[in-house]
Formats: sequence, structure tokens, C-alpha cells
Amino acid sequence: NLVLSQERANAIKTIFSNSRGWFLFCLSAIAIGLSLSKPLISLGITALFLVWVFDGDIVGKLKAFFSNKTALMLSGIYFISILGLLYTSNFDFALVDLRRKIILFALPFLLTGFSPITQKELHFLLKIFMAGVVASTLWSLFIYFGGLHTVVIDTRSLSRFTSHIRFGLAIALTTFLAIYFFQKESRLVVKALWVIVFLWMIFTLILFNLFTGGIVLVLTTIFLIFLYGYYSKNRIKKRAAILTFLLLVFGSIFHVNNTIQKFYQAEKISPLKTIPFTKNGEKYQSSTDAAILFKKENGYYINKNIAWNEFSNAWNKRSKIDFNGKDLKGQNLQETLIRFITSKGQRKDKEAIDALSGREIDAIERGVPNHKYLEMNYFNVRLHKIIWEYNTYVKTGGKNINGHSVLMRWVYWKTAVNIIKNNFVLGVGTGDVQDAFNQQYNLEKSPLLKENRLRSHNQFLTYWITLGIVGLGLFLLCLFIPIVQKRGYKNYCYMAFFSIFFLSMLTEDTLETQVGVTFFTFFNSLFMLNNIPNEPK
Repeated sequence: NLVLSQERANAIKTIFSNSRGWFLFCLSAIAIGLSLSKPLISLGITALFLVWVFDGDIVGKLKAFFSNKTALMLSGIYFISILGLLYTSNFDFALVDLRRKIILFALPFLLTGFSPITQKELHFLLKIFMAGVVASTLWSLFIYFGGLHTVVIDTRSLSRFTSHIRFGLAIALTTFLAIYFFQKESRLVVKALWVIVFLWMIFTLILFNLFTGGIVLVLTTIFLIFLYGYYSKNRIKKRAAILTFLLLVFGSIFHVNNTIQKFYQAEKISPLKTIPFTKNGEKYQSSTDAAILFKKENGYYINKNIAWNEFSNAWNKRSKIDFNGKDLKGQNLQETLIRFITSKGQRKDKEAIDALSGREIDAIERGVPNHKYLEMNYFNVRLHKIIWEYNTYVKTGGKNINGHSVLMRWVYWKTAVNIIKNNFVLGVGTGDVQDAFNQQYNLEKSPLLKENRLRSHNQFLTYWITLGIVGLGLFLLCLFIPIVQKRGYKNYCYMAFFSIFFLSMLTEDTLETQVGVTFFTFFNSLFMLNNIPNEPK
């Protein structure tokens, strides 16, 4: 044991006595930082630059970068944004944007200064990243069960180190990497470990209600099955893959369509019979608030059959949260309560409050607006909410959108398209994107509140607005040419990553955040700037 310990100590000493060891150490810091620490990302990049400098041969490293076509294409995404400085008017915002995106250039530039990453090193870095994700999920689980005495209202807040969307993407990628390492491993015990990691990732997506991560996982699975079914030389495997692909596609469509049909069937429910008074003698009233006049919950009108006095008094006797206060999500409690009681097909009176179970009282306090949500899984709840939001949006003439993330994205996209129409070729410039949105929102008299007047939430639209059709075209070239050059479409791990990243860009400005832009650049550089042959598995 002493001899073995000495050998390990000597191996570690050897690693950190040369630049290669520090090179891998810096990349490991970035990999861990993606899920556990934003400052660690910055420290990793800074340390990598110092290693690059002190390793010497600066001229040789510069030549290596400028002679590497793939590295030039990867970093070209950054230089595209610099072009937008030529006609921007808001230089302050432009400089902030360029500083945030500097890693798009820095990482490919620095990596080419060292010999290409080997397969062993790539596997090591991927496992480091996965370890960080697993550690982050375990910490979230600790918080979920009351760690630090934190009350969890929205499980998406369990993403403690980055946004819940980026957290979900990291978990989705870890899920696919676990499949890869399971396939590569021959030892049964280690295989079992990878199965545990895979199942844990699926479990956390569900437990923490990471809807975007779950959807991306499903869509990427469908994509990979089709892609590698297509590449398979075995006819049986090819047909099985295509059949599975079709089953997943049509199964998903069927599920969504079935949920929509059930929702609108409930809309046809006969309204409650109108009676003038409650059993306690109070007159039922109907709200005249135009914002909820046409709203329904499970087919019943929200604004009707309300006995305000006994309803509020009965609630205040059963809950510590005042009827006129805020629920634990920060919403008006009375609105949550009215929706919940309405969803049960009951009138809003003392009897309805008295009939609530302790579990239902707790759910209302936590901001749950529909009793069916207590029995549905999160993904069906989220789908039901989206349909409800859309239905309400249509019935209120597009006025009721604030607080509804999907509907607000629809408004962002429509606003983005209107900006593009007036700046089609060259865009508005690197620093003027938010200014262009603010101006368009005012011009359209948007119903969005000031704090909700954000950018497009679609990376492709953002590039089009920023740099026009020319910039969007250059961005797509920089994105896809390296895949063709390096035959990345034959690399399972890379295609899993790329699919996850690409899908995220459809609903998010992924490259506009530190973690998002680092997530993309780190994995894109690792997979593209090595000499490992890509073969479909």
C-alpha cells in the first residue's frame, strides 16, 4: 500500500510539474464551474491564459492558431459580433456584450497553443464535468429536503449555481454521456455505476421539474436514434431505429394532441347552476374584472359564484396567509384560491373552504391554481398550463400575457420579426439590440410590463436583429462548417451536445449568458479541436 501511495504521489507530482498537467487542470476547473461555480469558470480561463503564456513559444502558438481552419471558424462567431461595432450607437452595451462573449475567441485560441487533446484526456474532462453535475444535483436534493432550512416553493429554484434552464441542459448532456461510458466500459461494477448515473439524471429532471431539460432530452433522443439508425450498416438495426424514431415522434404528437383535446372537452362542461344566496345567506357575486371575465378553470367560470365575505373569512381561519396577501410564489393569493376552488367545480363560499384538505390548503399557499395538478406529473402540468395560457390569451384578445413564459416568448418572437423587417440586411448593430426592442415595444403599445420587455429568447433571431441576414448567415456557417470538416456528425457525444445546444437556442439567447456561452464554447472546442477519429456507434 505504501508503494502504491508513493507511485500515485509521484504521478500527481509529474502531472503538475509540466504545462500539460496545468492545462488539464484549468480545463477541469471550467468543466466543474459549468455546474457548480461561475467564478471558477473565469478563474479557469484566466489560469489557462497564464499557462499558455508561461509555456513559451508564443510565435509558434500564434502560427498554430492561424493555420487551424477549424479554430478560426469556431472563433469566427466572436469576430462576427465585432463587425457590428461599425454601425452601433450604444457602445457601452456593445462592449459589455463583447466582454461576455470573449470566450468564443479565447478558448479555441488557447487550445490550439497545446498539442491536441487525446481521447484519454477528453474522457477525463467529460467525467469531471459529469462529476460536477452530479454534485450539483446532490446539493439540490439536500436543499429539497430542507437543507439550510430553505422552504422550496418553486422546484426550479433548486438550481443553486446557474439558471434552471442551463441546469437542465447540463443534466440532459450528462444523461447521454452516461450512455456513452456505459457502452465503452467492460467491467460490470463500473457499468452498474453508469446505469445509476443515467437513472439519477432522469430522476432529477423529473424531481426538480426541469421542463426545458426534459423536452430537450426527449427531442435529442429522437434525433440520435434517427441519425445513428441511418448510419447503421445492419438492416435490422436500421429498421428498428427508424421504427423507434417514428413511434417516439407519433407518440409525442399523440400525447400532446390528447392533452389538448381533454382540455377543450373540459371547456364544454355545463356551467354551475346559478343560485342567488349561499347556505349562510350571503349573496353570490360575479367579478367584473375584464382580465378574468372569460377565464375558465377545468371548464368552470372563474369570475362567477363568489361570496366574498364568507369566502375570505373562512380562508383566514384555515390559513396563516391572509386572503388579500400573496401566496408563496408572490402571486395574489385570492386569485390562486379562486382558481383552485373553481377547478373543483365548486362555488366560492365557506363550504368550499371547509371542504379543503390540509394538503390542498398547503398547495394553494404554494401557488398551485388547479386541484388536478396535485395528481399530474410536472410535464403534464406544464403542458396543461401552456394550453391554459394560450386559451386565455386568445379569449382576452392578447392582453393577458404577463407572467406566462411561453406566451411572452411568442410576443418576443413577433416583436423580433418586426424589428428584422426594418433592419433585414445588416441589423441594428452589436450594442443596439435591447434599444431596438424597447423602441418596438413602445411603438406597438405592447401589453408587456416594463420588467418583462426582454429580447427575443431565440439565438438565431438575436443574431439576425444584431447583424442582419449577413450576420446570421456567417453565424450558421461558423456553426456548421466545423461539423462537416471534422465529420462531427459521426461522433455520438458531440451530436448529443450539439442537439442540446441547438434546441436551447430556439427558445433562449443561449450565447448571451456566461454559463451558456461557456457551455457551448467549451464542448464545441473539446470535440472539434482534437485528432480523435469519429466513428458512429
